[in-house]
Amino acid sequence: MPSSPFPDPRPAPELRASCLEPPRPEEVHVLLLGLDGLAAALAVRLLRCGVLGLNVNDGSPVTAADLGTGGFHPGDLGRPRDAALRRRLRALDPRCAPVSAPELFPGALLPGTVVVRSAAHPSPAEEGRWPDAPEPWTGLDPRHPLVSLHRAGTALLRWPTVPWAHRPCPDCVRATLGPGEPGTGEPGTGPGAVLAAWAAAAHAEAVAAELAVEVLAVALDSLSGPTATVPAVGHGHVPRAGGDRPRARLFVPPWPGAVAQLELDRSLCLCGLAQA
Repeated sequence: MPSSPFPDPRPAPELRASCLEPPRPEEVHVLLLGLDGLAAALAVRLLRCGVLGLNVNDGSPVTAADLGTGGFHPGDLGRPRDAALRRRLRALDPRCAPVSAPELFPGALLPGTVVVRSAAHPSPAEEGRWPDAPEPWTGLDPRHPLVSLHRAGTALLRWPTVPWAHRPCPDCVRATLGPGEPGTGEPGTGPGAVLAAWAAAAHAEAVAAELAVEVLAVALDSLSGPTATVPAVGHGHVPRAGGDRPRARLFVPPWPGAVAQLELDRSLCLCGLAQA
């Protein structure tokens, strides 16, 4: 059937403002659960990108391993991580009033909300079942998008972005890593091991910068509506219908660009049911 020669009198739909310009500082809210040096550096980079709604939570003390990435200072050693990071964020930007109260985090019905979880697990080389890490907060909206990081031995695993209700358990992480994956065991010897230890802070800073972009992409995807498309370059979103299956990314120090793509294995427990 030939098209009508008359123009359509209906105006073209207008794009949401969030598709055309950066979100306002008050539009994005990030909840961070677990504040090692990498997660603290991520919070600092999110603040520098204009994110003021930061809810940081980890009462464990700052250790020497947390230093060097820009989130903590040597004077913070022994202080609670969340208290030290709140002071650091306020000093960097007086407009930022970070809190440590996950119960105050808005629900997922408010667009622009992202949860970041950083967890440490025993090395996969260790025998026996990994102990279940206690949940940092059980009252979160199960629909919140979750960006999760998992340390096991010298490995850093970035799980694909999933709803909070579908977060991986320690068994899922262990099965996905596998005992033979590079970087999952104890540090080796030789110049390579020396370089990895020497450049650990630089590696964490580079990874934190990449993760900051990924968190911003997740927030923008939420703010832009279900029909908008945010360029996806390995940021681990759950794929759209017909897309490729998501994979976990294993960052292999000391080179920030050294990344292994791992197939997800959620066969050892029930938490992987109803996954996309």
